[in-house]
Amino acid sequence: MNLDEKTTVIIKPNKKDLPFKGGNQLYSEDKKNIVLTKKFTDIGEVLKQINEGTKIKTVIIEDLTHYFTYRLMIDAKLAGYQKWTDLGIDVFNALFKIEEGLRDDLNIIVIGHVDRSSDLSGNQIITLQTPGKLLENQIKIPSYFTYVLHTDVVQKPEGGNDYRFLTNSDGVKVAKSPEGCLETYEPNDYRLIMDKIDKYQNAK
Repeated sequence: MNLDEKTTVIIKPNKKDLPFKGGNQLYSEDKKNIVLTKKFTDIGEVLKQINEGTKIKTVIIEDLTHYFTYRLMIDAKLAGYQKWTDLGIDVFNALFKIEEGLRDDLNIIVIGHVDRSSDLSGNQIITLQTPGKLLENQIKIPSYFTYVLHTDVVQKPEGGNDYRFLTNSDGVKVAKSPEGCLETYEPNDYRLIMDKIDKYQNAK
């Protein structure tokens, strides 16, 4: 919502409706701003194609958790540790190694579900839901991002919910952003967030 559909592409693993009014009119496979693929290993190739000679400025990967789930179901009958090693390699290649060759003006937004877990010290945290200890304790996906925003839901006095982003950890919810870039809570608006980041990163 509020992004320019002409310069935005959404990579997603299913045909679930977009969660905002009019989303299905703005984004579709026919308009070539939605790419449907269930294979996690396809993400890197899609990013390469978008990176080379297109007008696209923003890519949203939605939703990382469902990519994990699909992969686990495919590999469910495979025994041994190798399937977890293969998953870790594919995640690293698709999300992080590919970054080396992407344009500086290409914004990548990765969305995923969260889960309650424990850090290495045993403290309770709410962080990105990942399958297996390799991704959680070794690769540590959030550590590769400068900005990690955690959705925060507040009940309105008049009823209904207000959705916003927590931009730095509150001790339980994992979030981070550079000092002075964002307010502690920001509206759930990717356009606003990216404008603030761009202004911060290019400040003299």
